[in-house]
Amino acid sequence: MATDAGEPAATGRARRQALKVIVCGDGAVGKTSLIRQYATAKFSEERNRTLGIDITTHELRMGGRERKLAIWDIEGQAGDRPFFYHGAQAALLVYDVTLPETLEGLVRWYERVREYAPAGTPLLIAANKVDLDPLVPDHWGRAFAARGHADGYLRMSARTGENVARAFNWLTELSLRAMA
Repeated sequence: MATDAGEPAATGRARRQALKVIVCGDGAVGKTSLIRQYATAKFSEERNRTLGIDITTHELRMGGRERKLAIWDIEGQAGDRPFFYHGAQAALLVYDVTLPETLEGLVRWYERVREYAPAGTPLLIAANKVDLDPLVPDHWGRAFAARGHADGYLRMSARTGENVARAFNWLTELSLRAMA
């Protein structure tokens, strides 16, 4: 038996519910770094390009139960692959505050999530690299989130860890609420 994320089901005491969270955005916005910071509390200056998809699993305790996240890191250049979005229970759309074109690029990512992910998939908009000098005013990201009826907006930094755990915990809560 497999969970929704394709992981083998846990046996024994209690089966951990796997929640599929997709992380989308243009290349080099820091998606992989955000996931690595969340899963391992580490940051690296090295840039490793994601090819296709990279799936990281992370276990956490929420709502009195052990939960398992399957975090799908979608390559910035190959986002138009519908099967990446199937079964997603939440989405994090990321842009880089030092590159205005990456906020503009979120339009395509938003449209893909709405087209390919299950109807009503909750999503958050994330402004990453807030530890650097921003070229994108904060109110632009907030306006994008409001226009797209996103479930929230966060300023984040993979380098410092600012709001990283908060984002993934929020995505977990939104997933659980949507499933209820």
